[in-house]
Amino acid sequence: MKTKLRMVQASLLAALSLSGFACSAADTGGFSNTTGGDSYTAVTVTNLSQLESAVRSGQHHIIVSGTLYGGAGLTTLTFSSASNNNTTIEGAAGGKAVLENIQLKFDGELLASGTNIQNIKVSNLTFFGKISDLQAMPQQVYGSSDSTKKVGINYEGISLRRVTNALITHCAIYDTSDDLMSVALSSDNVTLSYNHLYFSDSWVNMSPDPVWNWVGYNTDLAGERLAMVVGANTSDSWQGTGKLHVTLHHNWIGPNVRGRPLFRGWIHAYSNYFDNSETYSGTDYNTATDGNKYPKQQYEALQLVNGSVVYSESNYFLKTNNTNTLTNDGSSYTDAFYEKNNTYSGTTGTSATGTTFSSPVSYSYSVTASASVPAYVMANAGPK
Repeated sequence: MKTKLRMVQASLLAALSLSGFACSAADTGGFSNTTGGDSYTAVTVTNLSQLESAVRSGQHHIIVSGTLYGGAGLTTLTFSSASNNNTTIEGAAGGKAVLENIQLKFDGELLASGTNIQNIKVSNLTFFGKISDLQAMPQQVYGSSDSTKKVGINYEGISLRRVTNALITHCAIYDTSDDLMSVALSSDNVTLSYNHLYFSDSWVNMSPDPVWNWVGYNTDLAGERLAMVVGANTSDSWQGTGKLHVTLHHNWIGPNVRGRPLFRGWIHAYSNYFDNSETYSGTDYNTATDGNKYPKQQYEALQLVNGSVVYSESNYFLKTNNTNTLTNDGSSYTDAFYEKNNTYSGTTGTSATGTTFSSPVSYSYSVTASASVPAYVMANAGPK
């Protein structure tokens, strides 16, 4: 059964009309218009050492060839300088470039206040975590000052923190210990297109299944199957910062995703396939601290948090549970949910219904009719 979303305040509606981002040059069908570092001379890397060297030396166009392994301890490559502006990292043609146990972290937090890293493009790459390496990690302890007990907690495929004008396209990300990817800390004008975000059956059924206290209570690793987050916290939201304009289009999200995307930004999501075709019964780990058993089933597909605006258009939701969920974080911010021409097939639980909203963005884009989304997206998402 669906519940009707409340109407938002007039002041919020007025602000929405100014949300569009005019694209030029490369029109990505979203808020970003970047080509990254495509115009720079490319350097091809075939192992981790070469990739690390290319990053350290400030190469702006890096092509990954083959499978690069980040080691049992995981490797995070951090881009934290304005010299990293205008950077492309892409896989070689053919769709077989892989970063295993390697996280790309674009992080403008060390720049002057109000300054972000600019113009980042990541494309045609597969990211995943090696399950046996994650199982062998030391137990994660929330708030621990022992850095060896915090390894892997925030291991994602791609992390955008204080980044403006970014395009993540034709990537596959699966089996990482945190969200598969994130857009946060006043990042802005980001397009995520033709990506496949999912978890493997091996992840769902991993044995042993480590129990970590990484958020203040115990959770099992196999149960942490989260797609992405836009906005890190209550203050890091569209209404809080005026940032976090993000477009998701033609992405394949699932199977085996237990929850999210979680949205605190201004989100335009169109022609995405939310695939909950592999459903589960039973429960995950029984926590020692509160005795609760968490159901294995998906707890939402789209999670809207206060401070967000979400326009959901021509998406296909297959067997998703509690599809559109509104979460009150206790802030004074409101949220707004709009939708048009979505298909809900075999969905369960309770889901909010969006209101109509015409011309929400100023950039040009082309939708795929929702009924055609599954076949089209499965054929075209991911590395090529």
